[in-house]
Amino acid sequence: MLVIRTAALSIALIGLGSLVGCAKNPDSLPSSAVVRDGLAVGFVVNSGSSGALKEHERRRYADKLASAILDVNPSLSGKLDSYEYVSARVGKPMSDLINSYRLEGDLSRRAMSQFHNAQLRRRYLMLVTISPIDQVVELQAEVKAKSGPANYDLEDYEDIRLHTVRLNAVRVQVYDLRAQSKIQDQTYSSDDQNTMLATETEGRRYVGNSLLAALANGVSNRIRHGGDLDHPEAPGRNVTLDHLWRQVAQSLPGALSY
Repeated sequence: MLVIRTAALSIALIGLGSLVGCAKNPDSLPSSAVVRDGLAVGFVVNSGSSGALKEHERRRYADKLASAILDVNPSLSGKLDSYEYVSARVGKPMSDLINSYRLEGDLSRRAMSQFHNAQLRRRYLMLVTISPIDQVVELQAEVKAKSGPANYDLEDYEDIRLHTVRLNAVRVQVYDLRAQSKIQDQTYSSDDQNTMLATETEGRRYVGNSLLAALANGVSNRIRHGGDLDHPEAPGRNVTLDHLWRQVAQSLPGALSY
């Protein structure tokens, strides 16, 4: 697994903008406010058009996001809560709050009041929706001419590298429970900042004499994975989501940047 520059993806992914939704810049929130009053990663849900996450999935994703936030923002140590605390504090209404948020895409005034009345020890509440977008993109092959061992004067070989990426997106909302208002609503794509996780495979093919090339590539396909290579499998969805959790963590006020 590697991180690559994805400027070449821009054309291929333009049409996805209407599906992801345009990212909104978060309202100004001084880092000192987050450190002083704390942040709770309430829960992570699938989009209402997708199947609901299971309990253990919600907990795992929220914990991974909280861990990424703490890793990038060490000043939040002791001021960050995750799903388990929020769920225990809210109690039985938590399930209904999660389902309503997943279907509606926003926290209602009534829901905000319920979280406020639960008296969470953190002022700010982060909620995340995983977009239904899950697209595999096979990038154009990188081809470099090379000379072979038998004839250094001719570049009669080609080294080939193939990359496959996966496009996922998450929508992040942050609520100020004291003011009972939404202060951030932003969509993060795994192609943000022109970087993306990718899998890679490589090989070599002979491109000299056409008959010899056909024979050579037939052998190299079986032995060295050369010739007409296939793109590798895309990174797993959870791996790409881990990449997104890191992006969210790095965009918090006062966070480190790339």
